[in-house]
Amino acid sequence: MRFSPSGGLESMSFIVHKFGGSCLKSESDLARIAEIVNNSEERVVVVISAFNGVTNLLLGAIDECESSGDFVGEIRAIHREISLSTAEVVETEEFARLLTRLQSDLKLSQSSHNNIRVEHRILAYGEKLATLVVADYLRRSGATAESISAEEIGIAIIGEGRQRRIDLAATSPGLLNIIQKGVIPVITGWYGSNESGEIAVLERGGSDVTAAAIARILQANNVVLWKDVEGVLAVPPRLGLKGLRIPYLGYSEASELARLGSTVLHPHCIEPVATVGIPIELRPLHGAGNGTVIGPDLHLEQPQVKAIACAYPVRMVTIRSPIHRRASGFTLKVLEILEQHDVEAWFLHALPGSIELIIDDDGFNRPLEDLKRSDFYVEVGEVSAVISVIGSGFANWSDGFKQMMLEQECWKEGLKFINSEGPSLHLLADKNELDGIIEFLSHTFGLIESEIQN
Repeated sequence: MRFSPSGGLESMSFIVHKFGGSCLKSESDLARIAEIVNNSEERVVVVISAFNGVTNLLLGAIDECESSGDFVGEIRAIHREISLSTAEVVETEEFARLLTRLQSDLKLSQSSHNNIRVEHRILAYGEKLATLVVADYLRRSGATAESISAEEIGIAIIGEGRQRRIDLAATSPGLLNIIQKGVIPVITGWYGSNESGEIAVLERGGSDVTAAAIARILQANNVVLWKDVEGVLAVPPRLGLKGLRIPYLGYSEASELARLGSTVLHPHCIEPVATVGIPIELRPLHGAGNGTVIGPDLHLEQPQVKAIACAYPVRMVTIRSPIHRRASGFTLKVLEILEQHDVEAWFLHALPGSIELIIDDDGFNRPLEDLKRSDFYVEVGEVSAVISVIGSGFANWSDGFKQMMLEQECWKEGLKFINSEGPSLHLLADKNELDGIIEFLSHTFGLIESEIQN
């Protein structure tokens, strides 16, 4: 291993493996992780999420204010019962010290409700405990592994709410110092420290973001996100159809699919690696499938639909103002209010004095009072669904897509086409038409297994 005088890496080949909670359920999972790490030809960096179900338990403990002693015992049991080897690490002083701190923070959260700083500290314990267990298991398998917390590295979090990101420049020096130790670092995912030095967690699934940020800093060959599914599917399972595995997605396609609700990929994990061309692989932990590779965008002349996404339930919200006549100033004011309430508007159409937004059904109520206090008239539509087709070569296909959909007499009256650009085309549909439209699009573009079987 050799470092340049400036602290950068020279002649080193890295791979970043991230294992999420769905891959941390049993001893067979840990054995497979050890096999992957020990068989890697490159220098390995491991990023770990909390064990399966632990984050939900921590969230429940915060919300329900249950007995901290009973809860800590339940957390200890989850980690102990994975295998005989994990039972031993649970009895170590380091593990016990973390549980003691967790119990103290739980008591503090119960006496000071809605203390975000304490809540974030509590949520980070899942990753801290998991890295101790996984690093210990790897050492028993012969690997020179060491558990490393985000605090030890100095993973820096900037922004608030949905906009939290990892500051690559601020995180880099600490990570490079860890790499110089010559061990396999098993790093806590999902969280870091904010500008005040307090623990701050990313959105759920944020360990993907941690892995991508580390890959970018180390200029890794690739980053592998290990999952309990075969890869990214062309149709989400929650829509009731068996979608085909997508072998390859461009960065833009993957980012759009994640933004529109794919649960196997975090929307913020694409940006750190896309600018330098580091590929992301999604692979199944068990099984021989090839998963999905995410890499540079392919520029096609003909449209190629790769996936369907659906955001449901949503509402179309129309906001009007008799005062703000300039579209730009009016739009900025509305978006400022939405940001204050951590509400994201997915699609936007603005005219002088009028703006149309599509907002999650559970989020549209939060900014209503502030919008009305700003003398805006707010009209809220019925519960609907946004259906998106995602792929390549859509530059000149928007009109063709609209024509194809309008030729279907059964639902053409209820469709509203939304301004689209890049790798996706969107339409707003009545909730009662959702299943029929999804099935039609899936069959039309050959995105489900029945297309191959029949």
